[in-house]
Amino acid sequence: MKYDCELDTFGLSCPVPIMKVAEEFKEMPDGSVLKVTASDEGIIEDLKSYCKKTGHEFLSYEISLPEYIVYVRK
Repeated sequence: MKYDCELDTFGLSCPVPIMKVAEEFKEMPDGSVLKVTASDEGIIEDLKSYCKKTGHEFLSYEISLPEYIVYVRK
C-alpha cells in the first residue's frame, strides 16, 4: 500500500504505540496515510478502536511475524 509517513513502534507495548500515532498525526496533513510497524499484535484492534473514536480511517493491515503493519489515514 502507498503511504506518506512511516512510524516504527516495534518493541513498544500498549498504550505507547497509540500515543505515538496520535503524536505523528499532529504533524501530518489531513488525508495522509501512515504506515505503523509494531511487534504487539494488539496494535490492530487498538488502532481500529482509536480510528473509530477519533474519526481517522483504518485502511488495512499485514502480518509478517514478528511484525504487524497497519495503515491508517488521517
